[in-house]
Amino acid sequence: MAESVIDVFDRLSGCYDDVLPFFSGFGRLVAERLPEPGPAGRLLDIGAGRGAIAVPARERGYDVTATDAAPGMVARLRQEQPGLDVRLMNAVHLDFPDDSFDVVTAGLVMHLVDDAAAVVREVHRVLKPGGLFAFTVPGREPDGFEFADGANALFGEFARYLPPQGGMGVAFDEIGTLAEAGFDPLRETDLRLDLPLADAETLWRWFQTHGSRKYLDDLPPDRRDEFRRRLLDDLGGRRPLTLRRYVWLHEAQVTRP
Repeated sequence: MAESVIDVFDRLSGCYDDVLPFFSGFGRLVAERLPEPGPAGRLLDIGAGRGAIAVPARERGYDVTATDAAPGMVARLRQEQPGLDVRLMNAVHLDFPDDSFDVVTAGLVMHLVDDAAAVVREVHRVLKPGGLFAFTVPGREPDGFEFADGANALFGEFARYLPPQGGMGVAFDEIGTLAEAGFDPLRETDLRLDLPLADAETLWRWFQTHGSRKYLDDLPPDRRDEFRRRLLDDLGGRRPLTLRRYVWLHEAQVTRP
């Protein structure tokens, strides 16, 4: 049986975001762009991981509830953030009453769930009228953006060696899905992050600690070895060594009165 997304992140919970502060870096960029919380402003973070968005949102004054469907992630977040309300929960079925939250966030989660439309409907249900849904996903390359390594091209090239349903992550129509669920899409913003790499091996180790691990595990062993060799060879000719990535931040508002 193929390993589910939840199983993958449960397996990786002990090393997730340890090698480089990637998810926490993007999480802070998202939290900085949230509106100022009103009195007792409530925020729900789904697929919270280690609290990349939840922790800085709490620092900004939000009353934060963090959920994740992977038991290992929930256990680690509870251990690292003992004062945070952390719950084991699948975003397809949010165990909260209607109109519970002012803001819902999701950092690099929506493209990984099995049914993005169902999650968006649930988010709409638990948000108050006028509430904000802010989430990040990969997507088209922004104008003027340049990668500082060749990994993205390698992922595209080696995809042909994956078995059926290998890897994970499915693009979806963000704007259309939001509108169909009753949201008013407000804006789409590209966020960018540069992280220095100590050496080429650091990038390879980083790929072992999050969703790309499933892709690499699904490659035939000889192709995985070739991927690693070509990745390290590519970085050997680059200075300085940098992980440069982007995400798209989508913000939408509940339109019901």
